[in-house]
Amino acid sequence: MQPTPRHRRHLSLPTWVVLCLVIAFLGACSTTHTARPLGKGKHAALISVGGPIVAIGEDTKVPLPLTTLTFKTGLTERADFFVGWHVLETFLNEGNFFFDIGASYYFLDQRGALPGLSAAFTLSPLLSRRSGWASMDFQLTASWALGPRERHLIYLGFHNFVTPVRSQLIPTAPYTFSPYLGAQLRLGPNKEVGLTGEVKWLRPYENTAGSVVSYLGPGSQGALSFVGGITVYMGRKTNQHRNEPNEDENSAENEPQAEAPPEAEAPPEAEAPPEAEAPPEAEAPPEAETKAKEEATQ
Repeated sequence: MQPTPRHRRHLSLPTWVVLCLVIAFLGACSTTHTARPLGKGKHAALISVGGPIVAIGEDTKVPLPLTTLTFKTGLTERADFFVGWHVLETFLNEGNFFFDIGASYYFLDQRGALPGLSAAFTLSPLLSRRSGWASMDFQLTASWALGPRERHLIYLGFHNFVTPVRSQLIPTAPYTFSPYLGAQLRLGPNKEVGLTGEVKWLRPYENTAGSVVSYLGPGSQGALSFVGGITVYMGRKTNQHRNEPNEDENSAENEPQAEAPPEAEAPPEAEAPPEAEAPPEAEAPPEAETKAKEEATQ
C-alpha cells in the first residue's frame, strides 16, 4: 500500500489482483479456528471465503473471494495441529503454492465473564517457480461460550504477522498488526457443524487514501476484511467446550426411566402352634412334714 500521485493509475486485472493479495496475505483470509480446542482424538474440516473489500481507481469496491481449506486435529485436550491451503492464490502468478501449517494451545479456561484464552502460531510459505516467501503469525484469542449448551461462541483477538523473508513476489512490510472480532454458531444434535462470521481490521495504523488499490476502512485507515466459514467436526462426540457432556448423554439422563413393577409380596408365614406347657412339678413337702414322717416310721 504505497502512496501514489493524486490521480489513480489503471492497472490490468492480473496486476491489481496480485496487489490486492499483498494485504490479503497479511490479513489471514481464513476465519479464526483456534479460539477453542477440539479435544484429543477429534478432527475438523473448515472452508473460509472472503477478504478485504477493494477497488482500482474509481471503480466500485468489491470483496475478494479468497478461499482457504483447513484441516485440524486434536493432539491433546488443549492442543491442536492444523494445515491449510489457500486455493485462489495457488493459481495466480504462473502457479503458486500457498499453505499454512501451525498449532494452537488453549491455556486458560473461561470463568464466568472472564474469557478463555488461546494462543496459536502459523507458518505460511508461498512458493512459486520464480521465488519464495513466507510469513509467521502469532495469534492471541479471547473467547466466551454462551448458553447452557454453549452453542454460541464470541471471540476477539489479534494477528501479529512477521515476514522475515523478503521477495520480489510479495513486497510486504516486515510486521503487520490486525485485530479481529467474530462469532460462531454450532448446529446439529451434537454440534457437528459450525457457522462462523468474522471481521478483521488489517493494518489500522496505515492511511490508504493515496494508494493504488483502494480499500474499505474507517477513515481510510487500514482495510476491513469480511470472512465467513463453515466447519464440520468429526471424530468422537463433539462439544463446544472440552469439559461439556454430550447432548445425547444429557437427553438419556433427562428421559424418565420406566419404573420397575412392584415385587409381589411373599405370603405371611404360618405361625407355629404354641408349644404345650409342661405340667407343673409337684412341690416337695416341707422339711417339718418330712421329719414327722420319719419319726412315725420309727
